[in-house]
Order: sequence, then structure tokens, then C-alpha cells
Amino acid sequence: MTQITHRGIDSSPDTSAAFKQSTFRIGAQFSRFPTHAEQDLQHSIKAALAAGFTAITINSLPLEMQNSTQQELRDVVAELHSADIELTLGLGSAGPVGDPLALRSEACTALELGLELGCRNYFFYTRSIRDTSHSQQLRQIRHTLKSLSPLAAQAGARINLKTHEDLASGEVSAIVDSLDPAVFSIGLDVANLVVRGEDPLAVTTKLADQIGSTHLEDIVLFPIGTGYRRRLRPIGEGVLDYLRLLEVLWDAGVRTFTVEQHQGRFDTPVHDPSWFASEPHSDPVQLGALAGYAWTTTQLAARGDIADLENWDEEPSAESKLAQLKASATNLSAVLSKLAARTTASEES
Repeated sequence: MTQITHRGIDSSPDTSAAFKQSTFRIGAQFSRFPTHAEQDLQHSIKAALAAGFTAITINSLPLEMQNSTQQELRDVVAELHSADIELTLGLGSAGPVGDPLALRSEACTALELGLELGCRNYFFYTRSIRDTSHSQQLRQIRHTLKSLSPLAAQAGARINLKTHEDLASGEVSAIVDSLDPAVFSIGLDVANLVVRGEDPLAVTTKLADQIGSTHLEDIVLFPIGTGYRRRLRPIGEGVLDYLRLLEVLWDAGVRTFTVEQHQGRFDTPVHDPSWFASEPHSDPVQLGALAGYAWTTTQLAARGDIADLENWDEEPSAESKLAQLKASATNLSAVLSKLAARTTASEES
């Protein structure tokens, strides 16, 4: 069985395995499942189910409202429900880009459709800019979310605000804390945290009780002149301590673990003193953890375990993305099966 270590994978993953487990779900997040980019959403759903995923996160319902008819969406959701597949829908951006009233109207329209389709799990991302107006941008994001609270509460829906690369985890947590806890929680995107100079393990541990959904990838963190350059990897093939991360999430009661795989190229310019002016949350201990990830990355590259940075910018093929997605799921399943067995043994003792 594949095992996750601090330095990657001990053995090659068996990507032919299914990821079904009665005690947890492993989900796939996508707009279109890899190798199905030119087909409709239903083909992507069928491919994800055939690969063994038991939860599906669709990136953007507003986008699907443009690309699919409502009947096509109803057919997709009905198929998922009949297969006992957990569904989460992206509601798009909570701001602050765009006209606030138009943004709230669009979000409300998407949520209304999602509820009509029978979905109860949602997430938002954000598109803020870290300048002198950032506090006002945060208030606008909060107002957008709050405007949806009555409708979501009445339907028993859960809305998660994602730790996107533009927000620090404390900012996401503060917004969620100011809203109805029966409706709002955090969508933990582990890889995005390093963009704001944060340590994913430290943040996951701190915010574990607020996490309502997960968006999981591994990373490598290359040193560059201005700081660090993030590149994404399948879970278990990067530098994050996923054994500990998953244990923290499991002990907090998380049972759905959703993987995604994309390029997402970002820098963390910690060598630029001006960067810290817009990062008041910065913490020397967490910055030290990032330095450790960067050191491990250089060691992996020096040993030939990963490519040098200059060889990371070519867009991977659809087949490569699919293999990475399945590798993440297989490696997750290995660890989660052990955590589930541990829990069962504890309950029976």
C-alpha cells in the first residue's frame, strides 16, 4: 500500500484502485474532469464516478448555468443522488471585484438554483487586492455572504468561504465568525495558505473546528530572489506533512476530503520588505516553516526526485492531470483507511 512520508512516496501509487470507503469520502473538484474538457458536465461526472470518487465539487455553478440547460443540471444532480455521491457547488466569487449589488444578485440566483436542484453544500472564492482599501473589500465580501444567510438558513444549506490565495486565513476566519455559524464555515484550501506566508499545518490545526469543506493539493516551494515560488503536486509527492494534516482534519470530524489538480502559479515575496505592509498576520514561526519547505524542495531537486524550477512551467497534458488526481486520491485513501481503522478500534475497546 502506498504510504505518505515527509519526503514524498515510498512506492508507486496504484491508480487503478477505487477510493470508496463507508467511513469517509474522497472527492474530486473540477469544471471538467481531466481528459473530458470538450464534453458536457454529465460525461465528467460519469468519468469521476468510474474512477471511484464518492464526492464531487463542481467549480462554478454560475458558469454551468451558461454552459448547461437546467434540465441537464437536474439530470446530473439526480444521478449523483441516486449513486449516493456528495455534491458541492461553487457559487463563484464573493467579491470584491464587480458591482456589489449585481454580485449579490448573481450569487442569490445561483444559490436559488442550487437549492432547487437539491444541493445543500456550497463554497465561494474571493478576488480581493491587498492595498489600502483591503479592509473595505473584506466588508464587501462579508455583506455579500450575509445577504445569502436567510435563504441558506431556511434551506439548511452550508456555505464555505475558501482560503483563496488573496486572503489570509485569519481574514477568512474573522468573516466566518461574524456570520451565522449554522450556515457559514471555512473551505480549507491547503496549498493557497503559503501564498500569504502561512504554514498549512499550523493553520489547519488552528482553524480545524471551523472547516466545512476541503480543497487539497500538495506543494513544492522553490527559493527565488524575491522569496518563494509555489508549484503544485499530488498529495504525498510534495513537502507538506500530509500524515499530520489529515490526522488533524480527521480528529476535527472532517470526513470528506476533496482533491483538485491545477497549475496555480504564485510567489510569496518574503524578501521584499514592502510585502509585509499588507500582511499584518505574518508570523516568524510560520515563515520559518516555509523556509523549511523551501529547503526540502531544494533537496528533492538536488537528488533528482523532482525537476528543477525551470522545468515546471509547461502545461501538463490532460492525461498527466488525471494521473495526478488519481495519485492524490490513492495516497489519501491509504492514510484515511488507517485513521478510520484507528477510530473503529478505539470505539470497540
